[in-house]
Amino acid sequence: MSEVVKAEVPKALARKFRKRALEIYGYQRGAIKRALEDLMKRFVGLGRVDWSSLRGTLKSEISSVELQHRAWREVD
Repeated sequence: MSEVVKAEVPKALARKFRKRALEIYGYQRGAIKRALEDLMKRFVGLGRVDWSSLRGTLKSEISSVELQHRAWREVD
């Protein structure tokens, strides 16, 4: 079962979305629809990240504060 969703967006944004969708999904029928469906699935799925699976994967000899200081020094 499907449903029609209508929305008004700025013309420039719509053009960029169409262009990017065609680049990724190919220049064929249904590419825009697939891109929009994937985008909506990602949006709906936000907030369901299992952070516990990442525990212990980043190991460093220095603290997070020192990492921040190093990053800021590189920017300056």
